[in-house]
Amino acid sequence: MNDGSSRPRELTFPQQVRGLNFFDTDANLRLFLERAAPGLLHRRNDVLCRIGAFAGDRLDRQAEQSDQDFPPALKDLPDHRTTPTGRRNEIRLNWEYEECQQELYGSGIVAVCFDKSAPESHILPFISMYMVAQSDIATGCPFAMTHPTAFVLDRLAPQAVKDKYLPEILRTDGKTAVCGTWATERHSGSDIGNTVTTASKQDDGSYRLQGHNWFTSAFGFKKFMAIKTARPIGAPAGGKGLGLYLVPSHIDDDWTVGNNLEITHLKRKLGTRGLPTVEVDLQGALAYEIVPAGQGLKAMMTALGCSRAHNAMGAAGVMRRAYLESLCWTANRETFGKRLIERPMVQKRILEIALQWMAGSALAFEAARSFDEAAKDSGKEPWIRIVTALAKFRTAEQAVWCAQKALELVGGNGYTEDYPTARQFRDAMVLPVWEGPEQIQALELMRLITGTEPGDRLFLEKIVSVRDSLPDAMNGEKTTLSTLAGTMEHSFATLRAEPQKAELVADEFLHIMADILTYTLLCEEAAWTLAHKNDVTKLLVCRAYQARVWPGKSAAPSFSPSELLRHFNQIVQAEPIPL
Repeated sequence: MNDGSSRPRELTFPQQVRGLNFFDTDANLRLFLERAAPGLLHRRNDVLCRIGAFAGDRLDRQAEQSDQDFPPALKDLPDHRTTPTGRRNEIRLNWEYEECQQELYGSGIVAVCFDKSAPESHILPFISMYMVAQSDIATGCPFAMTHPTAFVLDRLAPQAVKDKYLPEILRTDGKTAVCGTWATERHSGSDIGNTVTTASKQDDGSYRLQGHNWFTSAFGFKKFMAIKTARPIGAPAGGKGLGLYLVPSHIDDDWTVGNNLEITHLKRKLGTRGLPTVEVDLQGALAYEIVPAGQGLKAMMTALGCSRAHNAMGAAGVMRRAYLESLCWTANRETFGKRLIERPMVQKRILEIALQWMAGSALAFEAARSFDEAAKDSGKEPWIRIVTALAKFRTAEQAVWCAQKALELVGGNGYTEDYPTARQFRDAMVLPVWEGPEQIQALELMRLITGTEPGDRLFLEKIVSVRDSLPDAMNGEKTTLSTLAGTMEHSFATLRAEPQKAELVADEFLHIMADILTYTLLCEEAAWTLAHKNDVTKLLVCRAYQARVWPGKSAAPSFSPSELLRHFNQIVQAEPIPL
């Protein structure tokens, strides 16, 4: 292995991240696409470049503007211009925020996935989310609900509902209907089975919904719609009594007559301030059945599963932005006559951020790839549910950590709103919360490995499959994977023998399985880059991850630079490290 530490070339990075193309500059993303979706990369390279440029510049400017200067506002207006009988609430959005939403959909990244003649891979919108989140999670959030809503309508809705409303989501002319997933009521967001909103069937086959939605994001766009869980009149209690309904913002074909949706509160949030999140009364709101009672909870979970994969991709994007902020700041900031990036402790911290980003990206990319596979083959749905639970949990934790460490590297400046790291840290905090925190993902995992689903077997098969594909140069990794597989096989057997202890150990399984799957995926990436690029970078990352998660030695300081630190220049410049 060549030692890159002797290379004297000075590291140079721009003074700020804004202005970079988030696709052209991301060698790790390109490697994933070359390995997992080469056809997509060939077909959509140009649109990915355009989204990368948009995310790195215009979207970033809008994010700062919407967060600091023009956040959503709630206006109390007369309900009729000339003969008012009362007042109604209306959300006012930053015009540029809406325009950026439409620019995303105008690129066709959602629409092409539902082209019946030649449907594109669903990896495309997930990759787009990854780039968008590097600038603005507040823009990514509606996107992460619009794609799943389109997916659910396409797969499950009656033909008449699908024909009328799916085209409104797939428009690319600047008039796309932005979507939301409404499942959170006052009692809880996770306990969907206790939904109290009712659905009353009308003579024309439509429904009227009566209830309240506690967290209602993506509300207030010129055109929007949502999928909402509700209980038909007379349906049984619990999840088995829920249907799923489409609620449009307007009830006429011209989208001018508003539905019976009354905003009762605009929430004040820690982050994602450009995104309107409101509380809404559904006062006999017009709705259309997507699936009947008994199928609504499962249908909503299909949508939320897609959103969780987006959450993981967004988290990976946040990690990359933290990495870029760290590089750009430390390469241009000089203290005591020396640039920060030249100092060993700073280099170590940058590499720690890079390690978390590449490890988290491996998990997120697997979630995106697996969702696309499951969309083609329903038999693969159990695997995507496992990956999504693990990826959603772990990447969210990593994103918050990376955003925090980037802020610390920038120092006091990074703590002020004059610099993007403050907003990015605040925004990152939504990632562990949205679509279910750690404990919810742990319970989902338990359902998959203790019930009728063969989740434990699928997990072991993945480890063994990767192990058996590794080259001789990775014999050490083969041994480690064999040991991990044996340990997990024993743990799974114990859990199945004592299922009553599932809730006690669920979080421990979540942590351990996330670590093991991440390591397995890094091994898979390392083997591919060795074979196709003669590059050991990912192998070094894989070994650094193993050393961090399973140190296996005393906690004494090391007086020798790590392999990653010895190759710092090559890693941060995304240059291959030959074997």
